[in-house]
Amino acid sequence: MELNICGKMIEPLKVKHSQLDKIYPIGKNLLIFGKSGEGKTQSLIDYAKKAGKKLRIISLAMEMPETTGGIPYATDKGYFTRLLDERLQPILECEGEGWIIFFDEINQGSPEIFNALYGICHPDPAQRQWNGHSLAKVQIVAAGNLNDGTDGTVYLNDLPVPLLNRFFICQLVSDKTETMKYLKEKWKNIPQVTKYIDVLLKEDIPPRDIDQCLEIISYEMDGLLLQMKIGSALTAKLYDIQKKVKSVDPAEALEACREGYKMFKENGKVMWAGEYITEEEDLLERFRDILNEEEIKSIVKGDE
Repeated sequence: MELNICGKMIEPLKVKHSQLDKIYPIGKNLLIFGKSGEGKTQSLIDYAKKAGKKLRIISLAMEMPETTGGIPYATDKGYFTRLLDERLQPILECEGEGWIIFFDEINQGSPEIFNALYGICHPDPAQRQWNGHSLAKVQIVAAGNLNDGTDGTVYLNDLPVPLLNRFFICQLVSDKTETMKYLKEKWKNIPQVTKYIDVLLKEDIPPRDIDQCLEIISYEMDGLLLQMKIGSALTAKLYDIQKKVKSVDPAEALEACREGYKMFKENGKVMWAGEYITEEEDLLERFRDILNEEEIKSIVKGDE
């Protein structure tokens, strides 16, 4: 996907989630493109939580021009002003200090909405305003899906070049290593979670959809939901992994791991699944195939 950036048709810089975490704190206007489900919105939600920022998400696919441009009304002093949404009042009252405004689905907005964004997204904070209200201290982030047809999205309009030039622009691409690490930590209660994620990543399932699949597995929801999301064949692969987990007696598995860990601590190595393990973390990773994190913690703590 090429965009007219600073008068030249160029590809947006491709960045990973970990790189976005370094860019957000700078506070510049940022426009993030990426495939649906790549994690654009979630990355900002996670950053705002860690940074202690207040976040207002506004999906431009759902906005009317009146809500962004303000509704004109006559005052008792004989002139017109513009009424803005109540959700904006806490932001406008403090010039946006401590706030991030996130315009999601930006390339689903109408031309009238784009006109309102010129002032809101001005690159100079001193000139940034929303219908006369200063936003000098707010951070603006926007996101949109790729318009190259790869995710099948139909867009209302291309973004005007003057609006594009109000942002630093990048394209978010998921990194399989980062995705694996994030989802393993989030769903560490699922035995063999690594195998579930690995199967889904190999099929190029977007991170957001993998997250939803793991939620279904974790809470043992109806398998029809998985089929709706990823199809019957891939669902069958996941349930094959689950069957192997459930075929192992939990008490026996826990006891076997406890004995294996004890032998490792005594000898500095242990034979596990046909190979010698000499690193503790490697052994614990093998345990994760059949135990959850709480069970593993009980084994480690019990040996102390």
